[in-house]
Amino acid sequence: MIHRQTQTREYWSAYQFTHDDADFLSNLLLEHGAPKALGELTLAVMRHRVEKEAAELRRELEQRTIYQPKKIYRIGEELLFPALQLTSGRVVEQRMGHNPDKSPFDVIVVEMGDGKRREFAANYQWPHRLNDDNFLSVLSEDGEMASPEQLFEDYGAHVSDVIDQGLSLNKEFLRIGPEWFLRALMAEVNIGHLNLAEAVLDVSAGGPLTTHTILQELGLPPEIAGSLQEISLNTALAHDDRFDDVSLDDGVSSWFLRRLEPPEVRNTPQVLKQSRLAGERVINDNLRALVNELDDELDRDLSTPVEPQDSVSLVLTFAHRRAGTLGWSHHVAGVLPTVSKARVPVTFQDRTTGKQMIVWLVHDGLYLYGLGEWYRQNDLPAGAYLELSRSSTNDVVLIDYKRRRPKREWVRVAASRDNRLRLETAQRAVACEFDELMSVFVDNLGALDLLRTETPRDVTQAVREVFPEIAKLSPQGNVHARTLYAVVNVITRASAIDVFAALQANPSFIPVGDYYWHLSEGHQPGGSA
Repeated sequence: MIHRQTQTREYWSAYQFTHDDADFLSNLLLEHGAPKALGELTLAVMRHRVEKEAAELRRELEQRTIYQPKKIYRIGEELLFPALQLTSGRVVEQRMGHNPDKSPFDVIVVEMGDGKRREFAANYQWPHRLNDDNFLSVLSEDGEMASPEQLFEDYGAHVSDVIDQGLSLNKEFLRIGPEWFLRALMAEVNIGHLNLAEAVLDVSAGGPLTTHTILQELGLPPEIAGSLQEISLNTALAHDDRFDDVSLDDGVSSWFLRRLEPPEVRNTPQVLKQSRLAGERVINDNLRALVNELDDELDRDLSTPVEPQDSVSLVLTFAHRRAGTLGWSHHVAGVLPTVSKARVPVTFQDRTTGKQMIVWLVHDGLYLYGLGEWYRQNDLPAGAYLELSRSSTNDVVLIDYKRRRPKREWVRVAASRDNRLRLETAQRAVACEFDELMSVFVDNLGALDLLRTETPRDVTQAVREVFPEIAKLSPQGNVHARTLYAVVNVITRASAIDVFAALQANPSFIPVGDYYWHLSEGHQPGGSA
């Protein structure tokens, strides 16, 4: 069968981006009139090359005399041999063939292109696959052609890298995020347009505003299509440090002035800056199960796919209560819109009152900022049960807490005395359901800021300090692991797995069952007797 280069690994492994490929992609983008993703361009190039090879082969077959055993040839005739990878040769001799079972037929002697002579049957009327006139069905080595899509699946990653590099070196093309476009088709967006865009956003309290809304004030050339105007403005804004793309992953760009974004969105609040445990984080299976239950965003495995959820319940921890934030944990991510941008404002709506607020999803810090006022208005303590749920629209998230009639209860209260954390049991009015093991009531949140420094407290030391304070509130002196995690996070931000690893590594702490631990008699939290 005829050997097709585009069907081989060797061909695509040696692929190089050529001027022909660049011209093809230029025409493709010109015809499409919009940017295309690198994968789309790669598949198009691979399909183009496969089709080009097939067309060249068809022309070759149509213009030359194709050798078939059934035909009669004359001396001096030039032949093309499909079964020999389109090798050509000239007929130099002819004689009668001898085969009692398959007579009569002729034998021709052909001088091949390399000078060697070979013999072939002619005037052979018996069935033979080369006597089939449908040559296009036998153009590959195995009789079956791999589609461009299959070739892309097998070799597309390498070809994409080569094309991406080739486009980067070609001034005709322009990278727009994950896509490529033609520079010549872009509308000119100058510094005056950008300054005007800044003014438009400034009037709107920083944004967010869609590209379409901003365009209405800029007056770009009307002869340029609206879609190209948006592409051009998006590209210019993305290359100007004054502007932040804060759009959801829905294809509609939205912009905000960086200087008007909340400082807590640009920089992680001090109370959320993590202290990491030094050394190995080794915990037993029981504590590992509790880590999964607590669902701290600091323990989140970002490689684990997020399953969409209609709603999720969670416990408000002290660090997030103080910062006016929520952790962007694995379960919380299930009710949030898909976001890949660094910072995205989303509307949160109180399910009961209907009041709306802007909450920023901060990707790098894995937290949601903008709930502080809502916490204060509803007098929510650390330990309160919250619920997030999806709404009928992608850009609105519903939030609520478990409301109840206010009543006074004996609760765990934290304060700062002598520059140390102190816990006591006292009565406080509570108007919500809360997790008794994780609740930490604080009369003056700001007073506890003195317990934190620019350098977060070591997790091991924090566990040593906190354990006796919790234990003194229990007649048995037992401390639940959930409580230890919650209270440690009053004085330093630590993940559940770090807290539990520090707990398990200290021989002073003895497990007594059901996630409760006890301080061994004769031991101090810092060492042995």
